[in-house]
Amino acid sequence: MKKVYLIAVVFALLAGFATYMFASQINKKTTIKDADTVAVVFADQDIPANTMITEDMVADDAGYFHKKEDVIKEDATPSPITDKEKLVGMVTSVDIHAGEQLNEFKFVSSEDDEVGLSYKLESGKVAFSFTASSTNGVDGYISAGDTVDIITYSTDDNGNVTTNVAYRDLNVIRVSNASSNQSSKDAKITEYSTITVEVTEKEALRLYEIENTQTFKLVLNSKRDAKTDAALKAAQQTESTSAAESTSAAD
Repeated sequence: MKKVYLIAVVFALLAGFATYMFASQINKKTTIKDADTVAVVFADQDIPANTMITEDMVADDAGYFHKKEDVIKEDATPSPITDKEKLVGMVTSVDIHAGEQLNEFKFVSSEDDEVGLSYKLESGKVAFSFTASSTNGVDGYISAGDTVDIITYSTDDNGNVTTNVAYRDLNVIRVSNASSNQSSKDAKITEYSTITVEVTEKEALRLYEIENTQTFKLVLNSKRDAKTDAALKAAQQTESTSAAESTSAAD
């Protein structure tokens, strides 16, 4: 009789355990069903750091990315990438591995300072750096984003001097940090090493020739034009009028 009771207890425990597991599974499925979800883009293959994402790479059949719409919010990476189209033009800041969730921290804009200069060049353009001391480089006042002209000076075998504007409006994309001799922010730069400009390969060859065979100077161009000057004059007049009105009101 005791044996029968023991068997009954065992079966009761098993039935209770099975009921508990069944209820747990139902509860788990209900919890997942009711959980907040987000869309997350996943990598389908390894992508090295410093890779620019192109439109071809985000195509559905490209095999680089896919989007999963129902990732549980708690399981999603912080600041997830939710639309692979937004990756076009971005550059990977770290190595991306197949299967991982993608977030904003793994990419930077192609305009970001962290991105290699090669990504900032227009198609068909190259970067060329040349010596620019304070004497021939406008005393160190050229900055990235400026444009410069290059004036050359040469003397032939007969002593005839020739000056020429070799190039106009070259786009400056980098300036060397050769200002280690500055003792303070406002100190004058007395050393100026190199300037990098964006040019075609043909222009780069000519610049190399100029640097090695001729004397040259850089001319810094103004960023102001007639419209800018007119706007500045209008602002100055408005400021003068406001100051005069304030003085009259005080009297």
